[in-house]
Amino acid sequence: MKLIIAEKPDMGRAFAEFLFKNQVTQKTKDYITCGDMTVSWAFGHILEQFQPQDYDEKYKSWDEYIFPNPWKLKIVPSAKAHFKVLSELINKADEVINGGDPDREGQLLIDEILHYVNYQGPVKRVLANAKDDDSLKRAFNNLEDNTKYKRLYQAGLARQRADWLIGMNVTRAYSTASRSAGYYQTFNIGRVKTPTLALIVQREHDIKNFKPIQYYVLKGLFTKDNITFPAIYKANEDIQTDSEGHILDKSKLLLLSTRLDGKPIQVDSVTTKDGKTEPPLPYSLDTLQIAANRIYGLSPQTTLDTLQELYEAKYTSYPRSDCNYIPTAQHEDVDKIFKAISGLNNGELTAAISKADKTISSKAFNDKKITAHHAVIPTGVTPKDLKPTQKQIYELIAKQYILQFYPSCEWKKTEFTISIENNTFAGSGKIITTPGFTAAFKLTDTKEDTDAPLPPLTEGDVIPEGVFVVEDKETKPPKRFTEGSLIKAMANIYQFLPKDDPARYKLKEVKGIGTPATRSTIINELLSTKSGSRAITPFLTKEKKELVPTSWGEQFISVISPSLTTPKSTADMEVILSDIESGNSTLEDYMLSITNLVNENIDYAKQVKFPKPASGGNNEELVHCPFCDNGVLQKKKAKTSNRYFYVCNNRGCVNPLSGKTQFYEAGAKGPIIEHCPECNSLLNYIKGKFGPFWSCSNPDCKKTYNDNNKTPDFTSKKRKTAN
Repeated sequence: MKLIIAEKPDMGRAFAEFLFKNQVTQKTKDYITCGDMTVSWAFGHILEQFQPQDYDEKYKSWDEYIFPNPWKLKIVPSAKAHFKVLSELINKADEVINGGDPDREGQLLIDEILHYVNYQGPVKRVLANAKDDDSLKRAFNNLEDNTKYKRLYQAGLARQRADWLIGMNVTRAYSTASRSAGYYQTFNIGRVKTPTLALIVQREHDIKNFKPIQYYVLKGLFTKDNITFPAIYKANEDIQTDSEGHILDKSKLLLLSTRLDGKPIQVDSVTTKDGKTEPPLPYSLDTLQIAANRIYGLSPQTTLDTLQELYEAKYTSYPRSDCNYIPTAQHEDVDKIFKAISGLNNGELTAAISKADKTISSKAFNDKKITAHHAVIPTGVTPKDLKPTQKQIYELIAKQYILQFYPSCEWKKTEFTISIENNTFAGSGKIITTPGFTAAFKLTDTKEDTDAPLPPLTEGDVIPEGVFVVEDKETKPPKRFTEGSLIKAMANIYQFLPKDDPARYKLKEVKGIGTPATRSTIINELLSTKSGSRAITPFLTKEKKELVPTSWGEQFISVISPSLTTPKSTADMEVILSDIESGNSTLEDYMLSITNLVNENIDYAKQVKFPKPASGGNNEELVHCPFCDNGVLQKKKAKTSNRYFYVCNNRGCVNPLSGKTQFYEAGAKGPIIEHCPECNSLLNYIKGKFGPFWSCSNPDCKKTYNDNNKTPDFTSKKRKTAN
C-alpha cells in the first residue's frame, strides 16, 4: 500500500480528490482509500514535546532547570484516536509520501510522526504549493526522495527544541528571580518574541529621547524657457554644517540669499541617464501583510487567516510563503489564471488583463530563486462569493500577478548643478518616457515618482532669472511601528545592524527572525491581555495603528540579558538554522550553542537587579500587600464563576488578626481596600443572602456596613448581623 500523509485534513481531501478523480473510494473520518493508495492526514502537530514534569515530577518546581537527553514526544490528547489509525496505516505501508506543507515546519510535522512509529520503509516528498489540479499535477509528477529534505527536518527540530529550552528554562529563571523584588508576572521569554518586543521598546526610547534640530535650507527657484525649477544650495567651506550636513545658522543663509540676488547664473554641469524600473515582484506572505495593513488597515493575522481561506478554496497558492518568485514552468498557466481573475467581473482587473502582454516573462519567473515555496499567486480557479476582506486580499494578489505581464517603466533622469559666484546649487528632474506597468491600474502601489519638468539644460547655459528662499526645517523623530511595519522590520532584521557588521549580508539572506507563518502570531501574543482564561499584562498596546510598549513591556526588556533582546543575537540563531538547512552547520552544534545561551541567562537572571515593579495585571498600578513587605496583590479569576478577586502573591501571607488568607474585591482600577472606621482593620466584601455588605476582618470587632456600589456606606445605619 502507498500512503500519503497530508499536514491537515483539508489538504488530504484535496490530494484524494485529485488522485482519485472519478474513481470509487472508501472514506472514513481518518483516511480515504482507492485501490492500493490511501490518503490520511495530521491535524497540524499531533505530537508534542514532553512537559518538564513528564520527564520527572521534580521538574514541576520552577526552581529546577531541564535539558532533556533523550528528547521525548507524546501524542496530543485530542489526537490519540486518529493517531492510532494513522500509525496502523503507516505500519502497513510499503511506501509513504510526506505531504506536509512545503516548509520547515511541514517537513518536521510529518517526519516526526514517521520517526515516532519507527517507520523504516521508503519515503517520498510531495511539495504542493496550491490545491488546484494544475498545481497538484505538477507536484505529484515531481516527487522526490524524502531524504533530500533531511536537513530541513533537522532545522525544524532545532527550532522546536531551542524554543522549548529557552521558553521553559529562561522563563523559569527570570520569573523566580523576580519574585523577591515584588513581581508576580510570568517572564514569558521567547526566542523571537523577546527581540521583537525589544525593537518596539527601543523605538519608543528613541522617540522619547529625540531632540529635534532646527536647520535651514536655501532654495533657488530658477526660470528658463518659461519653466521654473528648483535647486538646493550646497554648503561650501564658508558655511558650517553639523555631522548630518545640516546648516544651523539661518543668518548666514539670509545674508547669502541677499548677496546672490541679481548675480550671473550659469549651468555648471548636466548629466542625463536613461533607466527603467521593473514591475514589483508578486507577494510573499510578509509583503502581502505589509501592503494589506497599509492600504486597508488589516492586521497581519487577519491577512493570514483570509489568505488561508482563499487557499483552502483553491483560489490562491500556498499562503505561508517567504518567496516572491514563480517557477518558469508556471508561465504557461497565464491563460488559465487570467481567465479565473476575469471571472470576478472586476472592470479594473479585466481592463488591465486586456492590455497585458502574455509573452512577457518578468524577473519573477526565476527557478534559481525558488525554495520549497513560490510566490503567493492566483490559481486557475475563479473565486465565487468572496467576502469583503477576501475580495480585498485576492485583488491585491491578482494585481501583483497581472503586473508581471507588463513592460518596465522607462524614465529619463537629469542631474544638474548651477553656479553663482562660486556657490553651487544642485537639483534633478525625472520624467517618465514609457509608463509600462505603472499605467496598469489607476491606484497602484507601484507608481513611479516624477519631478517637476525641467527646461532643456546644457553645460554653460546662462539662466536669466533666479529667486532665493530660506526655508525652516526640523529633524523628525522615528515613527512608531505599526503591525505592517513591524512585520517588515522582522523580515529585514539585518537593517538594524551596523552597515559594517559582517553578519549583515548573511542576515539579509535568511530573511529575518521568525517565519512568515509565525510573525503575526508573535505580534498577537505581545498584544494579548489573556493567557487562556487568565488575565495577563500585555507587553504592547495599540494607539490607532501604532504599537506602543506598556510599562510592563519596557520593564521586561530592561531586565532581560541583551543576549536575548538584540536583533543580532536572535538573528544569529536564524542564520545557524539556515546553515543547518544548507549543510553548513549541524543540529548538535546548534543545540550546544542554545544550551550555553540558556545557562548564561539562568546565571544572569540570578544576578540581575530588578527595579520596582511598574505595573500589575491588566496594566494596573501594582498594589503592595498591606501585611507583608515583599508581596503584591495579584488578580485571579474564581474557578466557579466569572468573578475576579485579588490575593497576595506570597502564598504564606495571612491576615494576622483573622489568621486567614485575605481576599480583596476587584474594582475597575484594581483591588478595593477599605478599612473599618471603628478599629482600622481591613473590611471584607461579602455577597450575602440579601445582597452584598462589608464585614470587619477583626474577630474582636465584627462590625458590618451596607454596600453602596462596592463601597462601604459608613453614613447609613449599620447592617445587623445574623444570629
